[in-house]
Amino acid sequence: MRVFLVDDHELFRSALRMMLEGFAGVEVVGEAPSAREALRDLEACAPDVALIDITMPGSNGLALIRELRRLRSPGARLVLTMHSSADFVTEAFDAGASGYALKDDSPSMLLDAMRAVVGGNRYLSSRLPEAATATLQGDQKDGAASHQLSPREHELFDLLVRGYRNREIARQLFISVKTVETHRTHIFKKLGVHSLADLVRVAAQRGLLPSATPR
Repeated sequence: MRVFLVDDHELFRSALRMMLEGFAGVEVVGEAPSAREALRDLEACAPDVALIDITMPGSNGLALIRELRRLRSPGARLVLTMHSSADFVTEAFDAGASGYALKDDSPSMLLDAMRAVVGGNRYLSSRLPEAATATLQGDQKDGAASHQLSPREHELFDLLVRGYRNREIARQLFISVKTVETHRTHIFKKLGVHSLADLVRVAAQRGLLPSATPR
């Protein structure tokens, strides 16, 4: 399992690297002290999972996760943090996190977390307070459809909230206008919206707006 570490505390990264490399089959292929440096190096390292802290100088870990999701970056994204409040947990999964682990989890729990997210499963630390997991479960009832968008629908979603018209999207993605309209209908249905304004509102609420919208 190839692992990339994103945390601004050098001593913590060093200790974490030593611990992880003590597990059979685990290789730490890179590390970064900031979101900016992580974005620069992650693609070249091609990890199976990135362990990402939330609180870092400059752009935080949640912003990094959103950007990795926007870029369709491969590999799972596991939050590893001290924050256990419901707001952080909900925001992390809305941003596109694969799992949420705590820094005071045991080494075996962290290994389980990595294996779970690399296997395509969602992971929540068992040490999280009940209120945090209950809030996430409640949000899933209202917003789980956003995670069910296909890769093509995610592409259209990004272009729609940037302000692109149907014909412009068709030209950019090399598909017909009719296909764009079909995908748009499916996106609206999955997200429970009825207009482009509603779509942008939902994107803003879930932290999914691209950095520049419209172009």
